[in-house]
Formats: sequence, structure tokens, C-alpha cells
Amino acid sequence: MPMPEPAPVARDSGRLTAMLAAFSLPLSLFAVGGLLGLAALALASRELRRNPSDRRAFASAIIGLISMFLGGVVATFFLAPPGSPSPTVDLVGTVQAESLQTIDGAVIPLASGDGRVTLVDVWATWCPPCIASIPLLESIHRDLDAEVRVVSYAAEPRTTVVKWLERRRLDATAGRIEPGAVPTYPIATRGGPPLALAAATRAYPTLWILDAAGVVRFKLEGMHDLPTILSLLRMAEKPAPESASTSGVESETPSTPEAAPTS
Repeated sequence: MPMPEPAPVARDSGRLTAMLAAFSLPLSLFAVGGLLGLAALALASRELRRNPSDRRAFASAIIGLISMFLGGVVATFFLAPPGSPSPTVDLVGTVQAESLQTIDGAVIPLASGDGRVTLVDVWATWCPPCIASIPLLESIHRDLDAEVRVVSYAAEPRTTVVKWLERRRLDATAGRIEPGAVPTYPIATRGGPPLALAAATRAYPTLWILDAAGVVRFKLEGMHDLPTILSLLRMAEKPAPESASTSGVESETPSTPEAAPTS
């Protein structure tokens, strides 16, 4: 007795599964193929439950798995946010001779040259802990300007940050937020000169504390209270011990990853 022809719906489903699998493999090089691979795997699994001997469904499932794996690899290693570095990067103790170019066009060298400590905040406008940290940074900028320079690097395009800042100022004028929640310290953005501190940032926000010579003395990840930050700023005013490493004070407080992130 001849086998009945597959129903049109079944044929269409099998054809769709094969197409998803076929497209998912090359697109996995752009990470999005992993999602197509997942869809192909789900449809192929359903086809195999109906007909375990369906070779096309089995092949689609295998291709879907491969696409998911390749897409995950690409997303992890090549599409990480700007500023996502290798976990082994450690700039504490290194001299930073770079400069920041602010959204206003000013150029600020990381080595102050005037005896002041520099506090660099690497952040993003979409990061809630970053936004919550602004009043604290603003108070340091306002009250300790003679001793500490507060500058920030937003790991986003200049246009994004400028629009965010404009909305922030409007909210402050309307009384929806406190004036201290609007940063008045210099802000640099992605697209300017490369910044090693941003490239070595694993999570947002991250504070880098540099002494007057531009030596990175301390690194703090996540949100921290004012006494903790002030204590490290005072320590950075003193010469660094020749034999002691300051990397031990690096905080591993969980924060938003680059993540989080994005030099």
C-alpha cells in the first residue's frame, strides 16, 4: 500500500525549517544567525517527533545547533559593548599620557600637571547605577575642585550623550530631578581619541583614580559611598609606595556590565 503524500502544512513546515537552517549558518557570523538557528532547531525537533526518520529535519537540527554555537561565540567575542576588555587587563600602576576630548571640544590631559588628583568616571547613559552616582560625583566636582579633577567618559556616541544631557537639564529646570543630578564636570564620549581606561573597563560605572603625574592608583567598579572614594582620593595625593601595588584595593562590587559597557 503506497504511503500517503505528506499534508501541505507538513511540507511547508519542513521547507521553512530547512530555509531557517540554511540561512542561520552564514548569518551566524553576524551573531543574529544564532537566533535563526534556535528557531530551526525548535521546528526540526517538532518534525522529528512526527517522523523520526526525516533526514531533512535531522540535518536542520544539526545546522541549527552549529549556528547557535557560532552565533554565541561571535556575540561574546566580537559584538561586546565598547569598553569591554579582557578580564586580565590591569592598568593600576601604569602612567596614562592620553587626553580626553570633551563634548564641548576641550582637550583634557589625564596627567593634571597642577598637583590635582584626577577622578575618571567611565559610564553610560543607559546604566542606572551610573546615573545614581552623578550627584556624588557632582558634589566632589563642586566642593573639591581645588584638589580633584572630575572628568567622565561616556561609552556612547557624542550625539546620544548630548541629547541625554539636554533632557537632563530640562528635567532639572522643571523640578523633576535635583540640579545636582545633572553633571557639570567635563564629559568625553566615544569617537574621540582612544582611551585605555575605557578599554580596560569591565563594568559600568567604573571609577579610575589617577595621581597628578597620571599614574593610575586605584580602580573602583560599581557604586561606592563618598567616604570610600574620598579616602582613596586622599591616598592618591601622596606618592605611591615604590614596592607596594595598589591593585589590591580594586573593588569587585557587581554593577552593570559593557557590557555594561560600551572603549
